[in-house]
Amino acid sequence: MIRKIVSQLRMRYLNLRSQGTVQELTDEERLILALKWFQQTLLPGGGSAAKYSMMFNKWFPSYPETTAFWINTLIYLQREKKEIFSSVFGNQPIIEDLIKWLLTTQRKDGTFPGSYGDFKNQPPRVFNNGQIIFALTDYYQHFGNEKCLEAAKQSADWILRVQDNDGAWRQFTLNQLSSNTRTAWALIKLGMLTGEKKYIQSGKANINFAITLQDKNDYFVSNGFDENEIPSTHTIGYALRGIVGAGIDLNDDHWINTVERAFKRIMPLVKEDGYLTGELDEEWKSDAAFCCLPGNCQLSVVGFVLASHTQQKEYAVTASKLLSYVKEKQLLSHSPMVNGGISGSWPVSGGYCAYDIPNWASRFFVDALILEEQFKNRQEKQPEQN
Repeated sequence: MIRKIVSQLRMRYLNLRSQGTVQELTDEERLILALKWFQQTLLPGGGSAAKYSMMFNKWFPSYPETTAFWINTLIYLQREKKEIFSSVFGNQPIIEDLIKWLLTTQRKDGTFPGSYGDFKNQPPRVFNNGQIIFALTDYYQHFGNEKCLEAAKQSADWILRVQDNDGAWRQFTLNQLSSNTRTAWALIKLGMLTGEKKYIQSGKANINFAITLQDKNDYFVSNGFDENEIPSTHTIGYALRGIVGAGIDLNDDHWINTVERAFKRIMPLVKEDGYLTGELDEEWKSDAAFCCLPGNCQLSVVGFVLASHTQQKEYAVTASKLLSYVKEKQLLSHSPMVNGGISGSWPVSGGYCAYDIPNWASRFFVDALILEEQFKNRQEKQPEQN
């Protein structure tokens, strides 16, 4: 039965022969493919669908957190890659539309919902609210919408109210005590923008708490969606990105060094083709036989950020390997719901979002493509400066 289902998936969606030749596409073509796939996720009621299920042939409801992820990326593309942006979205006010929809999901207590679907009656999550704050503050900075800034502050004030004295967030969260650092980073950015120190202090307290979770193997513990599961490279990437981002913003070398130590543990685990097992335990080991593609993308982003900040090219070499693997797995299909997307796992039956194409996977893929291009451009210009 399972073989029949997989066979149907292949016949229906995937041009598997093309998976061996997708590397012939240019990075710009990959970027456009990913953006055209994202365009398919935009639902009539507003927002971006959380994911497309190849198993059930359907779009899931719009997801506030990951819609917010895309807003940050689209703002950059609209400003820095106008031709590509216009070729995909035309005159559609996509960023404004997504922001307007996102604001409709905020509740009276300032919180945004923790998942997709029934926005009014589901509990909030600290992590999700933090990611939405990123989008709201970015939109405010570029377009001056005061409603966005006020919404960000209302969400942030709720986050501060539920923070523990040691800096951790244990309420309204999964077992992601380490990857809540992305929310801490969002608060720091909000504090730097508004001049309100309480947000910076809250963010710093959480980053310092998370660093106490780094064990002797440089691994950040308490970082899975569930207490009993081995963390995926996706949540590991979340933790590292939050700390290094905040570390760069606040010029904290200690924070950056903690991320370097963890990334150096990951580097030898990456195969020459960029494959990295999708789950890693506290010994940096795993029996998993799949790659978490969003995890590869996120760790690629971390690698490029570290390389740019420290001038250590070895980080970029690993980052390019991780991204290269995902490039080769970008889906090619006659189905517009699939074509250009990035599945949760490879093979698609793997342990992270099996048979799904999450909208955040393509978002992190696009971000990694952008950072790789930026890093290469800086390297080309460097000899002229010497």
